[in-house]
Amino acid sequence: MQAPEADWAWLATPHVIAQHELEHMCGLQAVQVEELVEYGALVPLPDTGGPRLFDAGCVPPLREALRLHAVFDLDLFAVGLLAGYLQRIQHLEQQVHALRAQVPHPVRPQREGPAPWHEPHG
Repeated sequence: MQAPEADWAWLATPHVIAQHELEHMCGLQAVQVEELVEYGALVPLPDTGGPRLFDAGCVPPLREALRLHAVFDLDLFAVGLLAGYLQRIQHLEQQVHALRAQVPHPVRPQREGPAPWHEPHG
């Protein structure tokens, strides 16, 4: 899953969004957000006494799941499952990139034998 630059550029740092921002960014209604919270697809951050807050990292997978919802006419429960799986895939991809960054690139051994032939340039 490749997120559009508009999604990942501002999500590179930890960010928190209010429920109304989440609704606006994903095109959801408050009732739908409540339903996704009940399903466990969206997990609000601990109560701070103000509006309900969410981790902004849930936005790209949720938007992709809602896009698939529109294409395949899925119910909201299926959207919740998709969003969870897409978020898990995104997390695993980040782990793979981090692990690849720690592994040094293999050094190719020097080739034995005659040098490869190249077309003479005249």
